[in-house]
This record gives sequence, structure tokens and C-alpha cells, in this order.
Amino acid sequence: MNQTVKQANNPEPTRLVGTSWDDQGNDVAQSVLTGKSMKVRALCLTSPDAVLPIVFVPGIMGTRLKVKGRDKGAAWFPPEGKWDGIALLLGHTRRTAADRQRLLNPNNTEVDDEGPAYPDDISKTLLSFAPGKTDAERVRWRGWGQLHGDSYEKILDFLEKSMALIFDPASQGKKLTSQWQELVMNRQDAGKLGAQKPFVVLKEQQLRDAAELLYPVHAVGYNWLQSNKVSAKRLATEIERITAYYRSKRKSCEQVILVTHSMGGLVARACVQLPEMQERILGVVHGVMPALGAPATYKRIRAGFEGAAQVILGRNGAECTAVMANAAGPLELLPTNQYRTWANGVERHWLRVSYISMGQRGFPEEMESFLGEGDPYANIYLNNTTDWWKLVREDLIDPVGREVQARAKSDGKRTATGGPDNADFDKYVKNMKIAMELHQMIADKYHPTTYAYYAADPQKPSWNEVTWKSPLPVPSTPRSAVLKLDDLNGTVELAIAGKHRARFSIQDGTGPGDGTVPAESGAAPKPHAIQIFRHEGKSKSHDSYEHQHSYNAPIAQAVTLYSIVSIVSSSPWVRRQSAKT
Repeated sequence: MNQTVKQANNPEPTRLVGTSWDDQGNDVAQSVLTGKSMKVRALCLTSPDAVLPIVFVPGIMGTRLKVKGRDKGAAWFPPEGKWDGIALLLGHTRRTAADRQRLLNPNNTEVDDEGPAYPDDISKTLLSFAPGKTDAERVRWRGWGQLHGDSYEKILDFLEKSMALIFDPASQGKKLTSQWQELVMNRQDAGKLGAQKPFVVLKEQQLRDAAELLYPVHAVGYNWLQSNKVSAKRLATEIERITAYYRSKRKSCEQVILVTHSMGGLVARACVQLPEMQERILGVVHGVMPALGAPATYKRIRAGFEGAAQVILGRNGAECTAVMANAAGPLELLPTNQYRTWANGVERHWLRVSYISMGQRGFPEEMESFLGEGDPYANIYLNNTTDWWKLVREDLIDPVGREVQARAKSDGKRTATGGPDNADFDKYVKNMKIAMELHQMIADKYHPTTYAYYAADPQKPSWNEVTWKSPLPVPSTPRSAVLKLDDLNGTVELAIAGKHRARFSIQDGTGPGDGTVPAESGAAPKPHAIQIFRHEGKSKSHDSYEHQHSYNAPIAQAVTLYSIVSIVSSSPWVRRQSAKT
């Protein structure tokens, strides 16, 4: 969509002119005068008196982080484009686990808001309401520069344009824009959208009522290394700042709508629990939220990330443990004590070992044993015994401290970082307990006006379970075997029944999902949501999408717009504002 549109029943093209506000909140528009030969008309959009900001909350690693201090250099500036990605990969190749721990320290990092954001011409025009003398200043004020552009710029642009232009301005408000007509109104079918609850069709009058408000799109990033409880407080502060600005311009603005991606949903749910915040939030749209955590987090702490991303995010268990064990935010993505998976209609635990052993009939059979069944916190996450399948190895938690101790020892000095044998594990336990508190805080807690979507796509398998497997026979269950070797990439060598040695490896994820969040976790909001959409890929004629870029999928965009208008339509405050207009 470009900045020039065609007017209905008029062959002359029309360009949108940006409208800003003076100190009293009055509309101010400026346009360059042209000669009579120029047949492009200028169209100024007036602003409503009622403002309902849309606040986008990104997922983990979706916010740029800088190092605190004088230089404020990059701690986590995710790559923007191919060449930026190559440069970042090369820069991280030589980073050790200690280097990563130092760089991604939650206490020494903060949100950076100077990232690149390049809205298209239409969005730039609509952003004219924001304070600032340049496009860059206005984009920054809206928070767009805090987010990873490659992941989120498209959805920010999309929401800004879609909510400002529900009806085609060239038709004088008589016709829906083609985007709304084709993406939403023509697709209102429970099966096409994947609705899991009784589906309520939107009517055009609801869109007309919604069009009476202004929906500026803001982004609120957060330090994803810190607990989501801390990030929730930052979000609450930003909601107050954003709404206060519009009130200062004599606009009616008391509430916001939150649109979240992935872990941003946990931030939003924690924010709703803060005093008075449920009333300040009109409704929430959650996209691909790991509502009950994701077993992929266990896999990554033990074996590193997958694909090319591992060079940046962690190639092995040592590099990932050094960061994640020292940061509550990533630990909060571990499966909660509510997480369960299903097999043949039977509920079961998500961590297990698979092996071949002699069955009751005297023939080799494939068998399974659950690992850490029951309380995952005590049995897996806080387990500091010799169990080979526990989450964290103590010797990998604090490579920085171990470097300092080794250097001091070689110099013949003592260091204050020394302590009891379990001192490193105690540091980790503090972060894990913070994560447990977050899990308890938001368990079964959602905003009363919640909508959500998630993927259950068999073509985008996720770790809904984590299985350690050996293809060779073993004499007995390996659950209590002794660890002899760990390559930190998902393969261990165990001593079973004394002398027998066997290798076990973490298997690839096989559960339907989006490549990261399994369907079991994505579906968890269903009892608490007004509507939740399940996307099953091409097998159900749904768009197939990856977790990180789910909002770029037309089906995700359609249900997001549907959800926003549904939230607006149910609001008594919005109805009062529409009646005034």
C-alpha cells in the first residue's frame, strides 16, 4: 500500500497528508501547494477525540538491549538483514561461555530504543500525531526502535494502517478498505480461522463504531533477561505514560489494548495482576504464547540452540547455562508444574528416556521411563544430585567466577568469589525461585477479555516432550545410570548396571506447534479466553508459520484484527465515545 490512493468516482489520485496536534490537541496539517497541472489531491485525516492505544509487547530476545554505563554498547542487538546477521555471527564465533555471561548480565543491561525502524509512507503519515520533528523521532517515541525490526516492523506497520484506515478515506467512509474486506469480513468462518469456541461474526456496524476512535500503535520492549514480574512493572509504567500523553492533548484516553507475542504474553499476564492494571487494559490479544512454558527451554539449556542461531544464542549447554542460569526471564519459559502432554489419550510427563531392553517375554522391546516425574521444580530444575538428566550442571553456572578464581590461584592470591562447593548452584537457585514465583503468580490468571491464537501445525514440529534415546539394547532402566561423558550438545554416555556403557541423545521435537511452542502450551488459555484460534497448517487450509514471524501470516493478522474489534465492540466506554461522536 503506498501513500497515493484513488478517490471513489474520481480518477484523480489522492495523497494522505500528515496531521499533527498543537498544544491544545487541535489538528494541524501542512501541505505543499502545487500548480493546476498537478492532479493529485491532498487528503487530511482528522483525529477523533477518543484514543485507544494498541501496545505491542514482543517475545524473548525481541527487544534490543544495551550495556549500562558510559559507552552503553550493544548487549543484544539482533541482526537486521542478511549482512548484519553474518557480521553478528562472525562476532559471536569466538565468544566463550564466560564472555556471554558477562555480556548478557540482567543487572548490567537495559532496553535500547535507538534501533532501526523504517515504516512505509502511509505509516509515517499516520505517525504524524506523535511528538517529534522527524520521522525517526516520532517512531522512537512510539517505542518501535526498541524492537527487533526484522521480527516486528511488519506487524507494527500493519496494525497502524489497518486500525487507522478501516474504511477507505477515498470513499468518504462508505466502503471498507480492501484489506479489511478480504482479510477479515470475507474470512469470517470458524473453520477458516480455526476458532475453538462458538464463533461470533463481526458486523459492519461494529467496524463503523470502532472507526470512531484513534488507535496509535506503540511498542513496549523490556529486559527479557530479568523476571517477567519486573518487565510487567515497566509495561504498567509505560501504559500510564502513554495514556497520560493523550490526555495532555485533551483527548479521552484511559485504557489500552495489548497485543503480545510469545513471552510478551507472560509479561502482559503479570501486568494484569498489578494493582489497578486490569482496569487500565481493555483487552489482550495473545499470539503463540507459551502459556505453560516450553520443553525446548530444557533442551537448549542442556544442548544449546538449533541451526545457525546457535552461534549467537549458544552453541552448547555450557554457553546457554552460563546465560540462562543467571537470568530469571529465560528460566520462566521452562514448563510449569501445570504442563502435561498426551499420548493415546493419556496424560503424561514431558521428560523421559527411551531404550531397548529385554521384555517380560524374553524378547527385546522398546521401553520408556519418565525422568523427574511429579514436581518439575524439585525433581528437575532444582536437582543438584548426580542424576544425569537434571537441568543444570553446577560447574557450568558461573564461568566468569571460575575464571577469576583460576587467575587468582595462578597469581597466588585469594579471591572473594570463593565459597562452599555449592555456592554457584545457590546463585542459580535464587533465579529459579524467582521463576517459580512468576509461574505461581500467573497460573490460570488472564485478563477477563482475552483472545489468543496458536499453532498446532504438524509441519512445524516442536518439543512438546524431551526424549533421551539410545538405539542399542541396555541391561536395565537407565534412569539411575551414572553419567560418564556429556558432549553438551545433547548426547551423554552412561554407565548402566555397573560396566555397561551406552550413549543417549535428545531426539528432535515431534509435537505439532510452530517450531518452538508446542500446541499443549499454546492451547492452555482456552478455558480463560473469550475466543482462541488453533492453526493447524495446510492440512486444515490454514497458513503455516514459524513462531518468530507468526504475525506476518495472513491468518494471524486476520484473527488479530477480528479480536481487536471484538474487544472494542464489547466495551461500554467505547460505546459511550461512539455515541458522543
